[in-house]
Parts: sequence; structure tokens; C-alpha cells
Amino acid sequence: MAEKNITVFIYLPGETVAVPAGIFTHDSRAGVGSFVYGRKYQERANALPVDPVALPLGPEPLPVTANHGLYGAFRDAAPDYWGRLVIAAERKVPPEALGEMDFLVCANATRAGNLDFRETPDSPEPALEPPHFNHLAELLDAASKIETGKEVSQHLLRLLRQGSSVGGARPKCTVEWEDALWIAKFPAKDDTLNIPRVEYAAMTLAAKCGIRVPTMRLQSVGGKAVLLVRRFEREKTGNGWLRTGFFSSLSLMQWDEMDRLAWDYGAIADTMRRHTTVRDIQEWFRRMVFNILVRNTDDHPRNHGFLLDASGIRLSPAYDIVPSITRPGVGVDFSLAMSIGEQGRTATLENALTRSARFGLSKNEAKEEVEKLVGIVGTWREHFASAGCPDSEIRALEPSFLCLDMAV
Repeated sequence: MAEKNITVFIYLPGETVAVPAGIFTHDSRAGVGSFVYGRKYQERANALPVDPVALPLGPEPLPVTANHGLYGAFRDAAPDYWGRLVIAAERKVPPEALGEMDFLVCANATRAGNLDFRETPDSPEPALEPPHFNHLAELLDAASKIETGKEVSQHLLRLLRQGSSVGGARPKCTVEWEDALWIAKFPAKDDTLNIPRVEYAAMTLAAKCGIRVPTMRLQSVGGKAVLLVRRFEREKTGNGWLRTGFFSSLSLMQWDEMDRLAWDYGAIADTMRRHTTVRDIQEWFRRMVFNILVRNTDDHPRNHGFLLDASGIRLSPAYDIVPSITRPGVGVDFSLAMSIGEQGRTATLENALTRSARFGLSKNEAKEEVEKLVGIVGTWREHFASAGCPDSEIRALEPSFLCLDMAV
């Protein structure tokens, strides 16, 4: 059948069991989705929208054709490239053989945010059974085999699938450790540097710059570095796990993956002004400048997020900040994934200062902020060394930080 109905569940604030919010209908042939809230759900005093931008409570929502017929928050809760590889491997089929609804329903209790998708309103609560930290060595080996197309036991595939519902293309798995859920980020087969360690160094440098980041740990597993990032939308209680709503900046703007020409830091800041605080918007500017300074060119709008709870919408902690590796001698000119200022995506500090007012900053305030960040990021060699990066790795990363030489 081209058309399929599933029930969208939501974990409301303070509750550890999800309630049905409405019915999502998806026509795979036409690539169109539609959603209708249930009457009983809308009568709840603590009801939250399942997507605060595309699906506000009250009015009959419009059908969606973007993102293969998925509303933004639904797409954010679905598995991305890596999770799809794991699900397809467990079913012994290629990922292309499965449709969007297969992935949406198949994903499990470790998915991002506070939504769940089930076949019927009576479908049982999915068991939250992520693998424990003690299984990391096995999971690391299984992830390596999946990347290279080797056979993996069903037992390990089930463990991986229980923790592989968060987005991204790199191998990873959610694990339980120290009464919290953590995303374990593994090395990938084509890595030329120790990317988990480099990401740890970049993220902790971001924290020095006043950018909110999750709690992180760098662990050695079987002689390989694994980065553990604590899930910031989950909290363990005596009765289970509390979940906070999550959606990407792509969803905030109701952009499609194909809308690359529209992707713009300033446009997101304009929209944030209607939903978040001045503090969030000014930190948004800080994150943009930091991405320029560390050459993080994988800054597309799905790699920025927002949290939703009873208090409203706020900028989530930053994630997935990694310097792009470049060769020596190629020059300092590069672009980010989103437009920065009057010179478009051109990744220069001068360009970042051209539209400071959109971020709630005067020109002088923005320049002071940039100068402060330049001073902190200027110590990156010492910081990366303190994070365990050897001299050879730091030398390999030097071309990624050449923007510092052209600081304003």
C-alpha cells in the first residue's frame, strides 16, 4: 500500500510513559504526509505540539511534501544514515529496500527527542534497552564490520539497533552508563585522524568560548578512542526516563534538505527572535564565528538544534563540531554550509560582522565578541595537546586553523 497510517506518541513533561497525540498519514508514492491531532490529546492541560513550528496545537495542519513527506520534527526523530544501515543489516536487506515509514516505525526508544511512532494507538510502550557501556568493545567491532559489509551476528545487530536511532552518518551507538544515556561515537574506516579525539578537543574548546556543550568523556576501548556524549534530552528518574522535545534548525525554518540556497545563519536568528531569548541569539552568533575559526564546514542546519518543553523553545547544547581536514598550501578561502553575511557563505570574520544587528549585537559588541573568540581559539594547539592529540595530529590540523592568521 502506498498510503499508511501510524500513531504519533509524545512523552509529556514529567511523564515517563508516552500518550497518543494524533495520526500521521503518509503516501509514499506521492511523497506527501498529513497529521491530525486527537481530540482527547488537545484537551490535555499539559499538551505540547509534536512539532512547534509545522504542527501547532489547534488549527488543522497543512500536508507536508518536504523531506519525503515528513514533518521536520518527525524527520529529526527518524534514524539517519548510520541508523538506517544498522536497521537494514538486521533485516538483511539493502537500505534502499526500506521506505521512510519503515525506518520511522522501526526506530526505537533511544530516538532523539520526545516523540515515538507506532503502528496503532494500542501498540505497547517500546522497551528502552540500550546496551551498557561494558558492551562497547563488541559494538565497536560490529560497527567496523557493518562499514565494511561483513556479516554481524543478530545479537550484536539488536544491540546496535537499540542505540542507533540518533542522526548522523558516522558509526555510533547510544549506551547506558552512570545512570545516563550517552552517544558513543566510534572511529570510521576512512578516518585519517583520530576523529573522536579531535571532536572532543574541538567541543571542549567551544566550551571555553562560552558555547554550551553536553557533558563528554573520551574513553579508550580496545586501543581505539571512543567519544561519549551525554544525551541532553534525556534524564533518568526513579520511574524511568524523562524526555525533552528536540528539533533541528532545519525544522525550525521548515526547510527541506534541498533548500541549500536558503540556509542562512541570519535567517535562523530572525526566526529565533520570535521563539527564544536574546542570550540564545547572541550565542548563535558565537557558534557561527567559532565554526569559521575551526573550519567546521559540516555546519548544516540539521547539525544545530532546539529543545522544547513546557517553558518554551530554547537553543540546545552544541554538537558535531569537528574541524574539516584540509591540505597544506590550498589557501585559507573556504565556505560554511550556511550563509554568514553579506558575502554569503564565505567563511571570513569580516563577513561574520556584516549583519551583527540580526544577532542582537551592535557592531562594536560583535567585534569585541569576535576578538575574544580569536584570543581563545588562538590557544588551540595547547588545548588540543592537553586533550591528548599528538604533535603529528596537531600539525595535520594546522591548515584548518589558518583563518586565525587573518583575524580582524
